[in-house]
Amino acid sequence: MDEHELMGQMKISKAVAKMAIPSVISSLVTVVYNMADTFFVGQTGDPLQVAAVSLTNPIFILMMAFANMLGMGGSAVLSVALGEKNEVRAKKASSLVTWASVAIGVVFALLLIVFMNPVLTLFGANAETCEFARGYTFHISYGAPFIIWSAAASFIVRAEGASREAMTGSMIGTIANIVLDPVFISGLHMGTAGAAIATTIGNVLASVYYLWYFLKKSRVLSLHWKYVTLREGILGRICFTGLPTAIFSALMSVSTIILNQLLVVYGNDPVAAIGIVFKANMFITFLQMGLANGV
Repeated sequence: MDEHELMGQMKISKAVAKMAIPSVISSLVTVVYNMADTFFVGQTGDPLQVAAVSLTNPIFILMMAFANMLGMGGSAVLSVALGEKNEVRAKKASSLVTWASVAIGVVFALLLIVFMNPVLTLFGANAETCEFARGYTFHISYGAPFIIWSAAASFIVRAEGASREAMTGSMIGTIANIVLDPVFISGLHMGTAGAAIATTIGNVLASVYYLWYFLKKSRVLSLHWKYVTLREGILGRICFTGLPTAIFSALMSVSTIILNQLLVVYGNDPVAAIGIVFKANMFITFLQMGLANGV
């Protein structure tokens, strides 16, 4: 369906349903994606490994903070540009989001690798969980550019009116993660490191799908470097619009870090338990976010 018909002529209730239902499914798929690591690591029967995954969860949340800022802000700028039928500005917004996501992901990866030990200590890792947490963090770190861009790209694709395609990208990453988790964790006996490798591969595959969509299927989205500009206020508008969402995600990360620091005093089992509860609670949060994103 042409996005002009969807956004300009279709009955409001039908248009919202058409955008919101795939968006809600996509958000819930993201929750399943995030829970898969904890579930399959839990099958090892080792609470220390479950605790290690819980301790590193703030890293994933911080990545999502940047992805949400760029994705939400970029989709807002893109939507306005499409409403004005300004396809050049839409290309600039989508290209800027892409390259900013990659750049932030690379910086994120370098910081995690260089400062891994102090970061994990800050997050509450101790002598028993540190090695497991290091394995997970290392393999998540080099996947940061793919994790951030695939999440941001889903917002951009949805803003074009392709909510089903945005959902498809999320599902590709989730299905790959669920399939690969038992292979790496139990089959190859890699534990938490295997969970992180499966997560990274899933995000790489999702990124490849969105890359295909940008290059082959979209009329207005672009990845071309020539459209990247720091003029015209596009970057400022993206950051300003997406900042509240980023702050929300960042505060979730901070609260998780503080909670882990308080709980680790009583041992690693409570840390593992609260990590499981936190993942379950994400169902409600992401359901609301999916509905809001669709609208």
